[in-house]
Amino acid sequence: MQKLYVDFNTMMSEPVDLVKLEADHAPFKQPHPSFHEGERVVLYDEEMQVEATVHYSERYHYWLAEPDWATRIDLMPATQRLDTNLSL
Repeated sequence: MQKLYVDFNTMMSEPVDLVKLEADHAPFKQPHPSFHEGERVVLYDEEMQVEATVHYSERYHYWLAEPDWATRIDLMPATQRLDTNLSL
């Protein structure tokens, strides 16, 4: 299973709730061969990792990943994630 460092913030842009993996800017280019439709991957950043299913969007010309949030693992201790110390 491929492990991919991603920017989870890409889930905020269209199509919402899917992580963007790679753009295919050539309009008639075939999907990138390093991914396969339906492939399971692990997505991660500094804070978490989650398993996801890969899909290619003909509409957006992107490889996308649909996270399975039931598999989420927090990588950063809660004390670091919720640092609310506002003192100067």
